[in-house]
Amino acid sequence: MQNWSSSDFPYQCLLDSKRTRAFRGAIRASVRPGDIVVDAGAGSGILSFFAAEAGASKVYAVEVDPLLASCLTQSARANDLQDVVEVVQGDIHTAPLPRAVDVLVCEMMETGLLEERQASVINLLIETGVIGPQTRVIPSRYETFLELGFSDFNYYGYEVLMPKHDWPQYRGHPRPASEGACSCAQGVAGTGWLASDFRLLSSAGRVSSVDFQQPILQQVDQTLVLHAAASGVANAVRISARAELCPGVTLGATNALNGDKVLPIEEAWLSQGQDVRARVRYQMGSGLSSLRVQLSPP
Repeated sequence: MQNWSSSDFPYQCLLDSKRTRAFRGAIRASVRPGDIVVDAGAGSGILSFFAAEAGASKVYAVEVDPLLASCLTQSARANDLQDVVEVVQGDIHTAPLPRAVDVLVCEMMETGLLEERQASVINLLIETGVIGPQTRVIPSRYETFLELGFSDFNYYGYEVLMPKHDWPQYRGHPRPASEGACSCAQGVAGTGWLASDFRLLSSAGRVSSVDFQQPILQQVDQTLVLHAAASGVANAVRISARAELCPGVTLGATNALNGDKVLPIEEAWLSQGQDVRARVRYQMGSGLSSLRVQLSPP
């Protein structure tokens, strides 16, 4: 039994104009007339429609959720695309699909590839031959970064030491650095959200770089050397990511993609100019509970 609405996040993705327009541009650049396309995790179906718009002769829109698949079927008919967009209601792991398709669109990404199934799905589709040597994959590459800093975990007078999912829409108008850190107890004017802060203390280190056209090593175990840009107590890490949809089209954080994550860690004092070694470990697709960050001198 599900504990949340299965249509909620696909709807957010649909409304995220920065994300969705970037995917439209990447699909237009990648799909050629007559191509066979698979849209894995089709959701609202908008990316399938973009593929049809770009000239695909057949788009297999794979969606596991029965309600979304039903809505997508109705939407295809409403746009007179039912002969091009074939809705496949089922799990991408077992869905009947052609081999060596021309283009795969797969947006099952969540920051760092930590919580969604992008990596395992790509590996499966390579193993089963859906992704062939000539298949163009959208997104094509993905990079994950980590930084050290200080964040206020005080909410309504209580310390709440849980991950912050710092989506851009929560931020309102960010406070200038010259004004210092703002407390979570203060609201962001006009948004209805509490403010969140992250005082950056180190350089960014690249945790992983993934090519979605190659098999992916899902176990991450990377040691970074981070340079302290300022002195202060580091009590959090910030994880951010960047997706290359196709050459020339790259997306960082948008309202429904790659929102920064700020996670509490054991406090450590950093001195400006100091180098700090950070060992980062997690299993892609296994969730934040698999993430471990251990700091030590270089």
